[in-house]
Amino acid sequence: MNTLLKLILLFTTIVVFTISCSNDNFNKATVNLYRIEDALLQSDTDFVKLLNKVRGSIGTNGLGSKVVWSRKNDYNLGLFVSANHVYTISSWPTLNEGFIDLATINNGIYTGSKFPSTNGQFSFTNELTANFGLYHPDIPSNATNTTILPINDFYLGVIDNQKVQETNLGIYPNLVQTSIPMQMYDPYHRSMSNHTWFTAETNEIVIAVGYPQDKVTYPNGAVSTGKVYSDEEAENIIQSLQQNSDVEGSIPYNPEVEFLANVKAVAGMSGGGIFNSEGQLLGIMVRSTELNGEPILRVVRMSYIVQKLKAYYDSLSTSDKNKIRPFISGELN
Repeated sequence: MNTLLKLILLFTTIVVFTISCSNDNFNKATVNLYRIEDALLQSDTDFVKLLNKVRGSIGTNGLGSKVVWSRKNDYNLGLFVSANHVYTISSWPTLNEGFIDLATINNGIYTGSKFPSTNGQFSFTNELTANFGLYHPDIPSNATNTTILPINDFYLGVIDNQKVQETNLGIYPNLVQTSIPMQMYDPYHRSMSNHTWFTAETNEIVIAVGYPQDKVTYPNGAVSTGKVYSDEEAENIIQSLQQNSDVEGSIPYNPEVEFLANVKAVAGMSGGGIFNSEGQLLGIMVRSTELNGEPILRVVRMSYIVQKLKAYYDSLSTSDKNKIRPFISGELN
């Protein structure tokens, strides 16, 4: 039996509640999640190995989450992906597709940025980690943090080793530090593997990891599992949501950009990762609702994100390519 399918059968502890947050698109789902610290106590060693393979890659991103997609670049720094609505779209200097020259421009921030301890402890320390915005696609001028569509709802950033105590608010990091590879909990070297991402397959059982804003119930993050819907199923789901006057029904399904999954998530998990049984990143969570009591999760595909990044890179001048390439080099092949 598939390891993740076995996990679904093992999850007998149910936590049910509703969270609403104006700055997060997970605002309607009634959820059933498992605390990471509890999931690590499961007797299924294959699942525990999978969770350990991916959980060090997931961090908080303000009120949301982010995923260190890869450390395959010239500096072995963390190249992360998250949702634009988590970053807040007004934080970018321009809404036009673009990148930040991190060698000369410092847009680094500590606020709300945390990762699991490098020694594998699941509990957070009081340290905040520096993170820097690197690239985002076009963002429509009329988009808001709650109305931005999946096609525009992602961005890339960089993590280095600069840290500060959580009490030292108002302190900003220096320029990106490139002399030391990013230190993170990555016992199976997932972020350095040949294939850090993959394309979601219909009916595949996936694992979702993120950091709910409900820190009382989920102080160290949450994990859930579910299956990937086919494109035909997704189209039918969107049609049903439209008939139910659900706002998600007004957003057409775009199979090149996203996939839908029967996975449960709550406010704060936006920008968190969806992984397959090999630990490869399939996409990031951006929007959620429910239909007939079942959770519906919209996930921006990593295949789309990679396609957009490569097309943008190819359009740049040689000078601009040299500025961004060191941070994305390992994922351009």
